[in-house]
Amino acid sequence: MKFSRWFYSAALLPLTVSGAELPAPATEVQIFRNNSAMIRHEVTPKGVSSFTVSGNFSPLEGTLWSSPNVKQIRKTISETVKKEQVPFNRITATYKNQRVTLYLRGENGKIEKISGVVLDLLKKEQSQWQETVTLKCAGGSILTLQRSQIIGVESPAFKAAERTVKEEKHAWEFTLFPQATGKVTFDYIAKTLNWTPAFKMTLLPEKKFLLSGAATVVNTGDDLKNVKCILLAGSPNIENLNRFSPMAIVKNAIPSPQVRPGAVHYASKARAFRMNDTAAAAGEYVPSAPGISGNMAPFEIGSLSLKKGESLVRTLGKAAGHYENLVRWQIPARQADDGRRVWKSHGNPISNIWECLRFANPFKHPIPDAAVEIADGSRVLAQIKGSWVNTGENATWEITRCHDVKAAFAEQEAPSSIKNRGVGVFQRLEKVPVKKTPRTTNAKESSIAVKGGYLNGIWYRVTDIKGRIQLKNFRATPVKLVIEMDYFGEFVSASGKPEKKALNHVGSLNPKNQLLWNITLKPGESRKVDFRYNIIINR
Repeated sequence: MKFSRWFYSAALLPLTVSGAELPAPATEVQIFRNNSAMIRHEVTPKGVSSFTVSGNFSPLEGTLWSSPNVKQIRKTISETVKKEQVPFNRITATYKNQRVTLYLRGENGKIEKISGVVLDLLKKEQSQWQETVTLKCAGGSILTLQRSQIIGVESPAFKAAERTVKEEKHAWEFTLFPQATGKVTFDYIAKTLNWTPAFKMTLLPEKKFLLSGAATVVNTGDDLKNVKCILLAGSPNIENLNRFSPMAIVKNAIPSPQVRPGAVHYASKARAFRMNDTAAAAGEYVPSAPGISGNMAPFEIGSLSLKKGESLVRTLGKAAGHYENLVRWQIPARQADDGRRVWKSHGNPISNIWECLRFANPFKHPIPDAAVEIADGSRVLAQIKGSWVNTGENATWEITRCHDVKAAFAEQEAPSSIKNRGVGVFQRLEKVPVKKTPRTTNAKESSIAVKGGYLNGIWYRVTDIKGRIQLKNFRATPVKLVIEMDYFGEFVSASGKPEKKALNHVGSLNPKNQLLWNITLKPGESRKVDFRYNIIINR
């Protein structure tokens, strides 16, 4: 990752001037994906020993750092006086007993005008978004109007509605070391910037695809102008992200106004959204420098200008590749590691069959976890949450549930096939007929004894679970089907030559394993797949 470095030089002459207020524009931002960002500012002191910078930057606790020529930073508060117009929304409070002319939104876009005296008939103050205005018109008629109808007010009392208010001014006072010179930089982490990646996969003929990435950047802090911007796909460990900083000025929370439905409200509250003219330029992925984790996946998007409350979208690049269609069925484990039944918590495994796309990441950078839109030409197939995909790693993205490949799944108990299971585990062993155990349907097997015993006062037994999967392809084309079945216990046998994977063998009475079948079903073909595993179960 390319990070700007601070360079300073020693000076021979002492600084004599102090107290000047100097501009400190932001010069660089590094935006993380946890609603935080590193913001760097730069000041040119020009021969002063101390100076102030206006602004309430609110760094997170422990994240404010400055260049070595700074001796001390102190936050100050002062009051300024200014004139301010009374808010337009409080029409009754502002103009009560005054003659006004109201401009109303009429039908077909026409503007209506009505005059009268504003009456204050309500004892209780109204909510900003539920305000009504009562007007006594010429001839003594009284009208009550909704605030949403009013788009303008005129009154001789308008100037009288101006008021003088005191406003706090926040500033940071920097004191430099004697004989210090050069530019002053300071940076901090704040919760004022955030970004979100998104990707679109467009399917093309001959099993090809085009994958394009974009980044949406949102600014809720001060205006940014021509700052260097790096987007980091990782979320760093920032312990004090949800704490107030000792350098921040915390005021009492102001209640949010009640939400009033309607196009006017949403239009007024909608955040500005714009596409920068330079957005077409692809963001440059910066390979991680020595000592920097590749999990941060930095993207340099060049110069960034963004006002407070605005957002923009920048292109991160495009890449092409090949994909394959498949149907994936993920079957969760039916028991816990001690043999307890957990089937109900996973629901029906047959409903977890998905139509998928499998491909290798074509970018030189990782694909971060992000929203992904999958389209067949101009037709949208799905909008999913994609997980992190490393460079060159294969990914499987789900499009929709599969209904034209039907499946059935069944399991039952059978006598244990592994003689030494449970040896050294149980504190006391005993032989138990299978007929005393539930879910046994084979009469020939019911008289065979199995091992059972106690472990920490709980009775367990060793048994097999045998199961069968039935499949049928209702399509007119072949289907590549991938079945991933998790289970607790030891493998005994399976048809179809599945791949066997160990998922977790540490600290479990029954290790967690997986069987993975890759099956191609011809059009209209039906197939049965049998499996068997051994488990220590506590019932």
